[in-house]
Amino acid sequence: MATQKQKDAAWNAARPIRGKNPNLFRRDAKGNEIYKPAYGTQGAKGWEVDHKRPKSKGGSNAARNLQALQTQENRRKGNQYPY
Repeated sequence: MATQKQKDAAWNAARPIRGKNPNLFRRDAKGNEIYKPAYGTQGAKGWEVDHKRPKSKGGSNAARNLQALQTQENRRKGNQYPY
């Protein structure tokens, strides 16, 4: 489970959506709309903290290696790198 600091870093790195509250809505790295309170859920706007370079492939927990990724997208990605 990600720490609050990691969740915040990943969320802040996601792109704001024009016309929507950036404190609640963002776009993940693949363009999916995510909703901040939906962290850890399976819904369409649910999201998780993902390691761009998986830890299994030498990645770290550094903020620059973390991203917010919609839950189903994160399942598709798995430990692929690059993705």
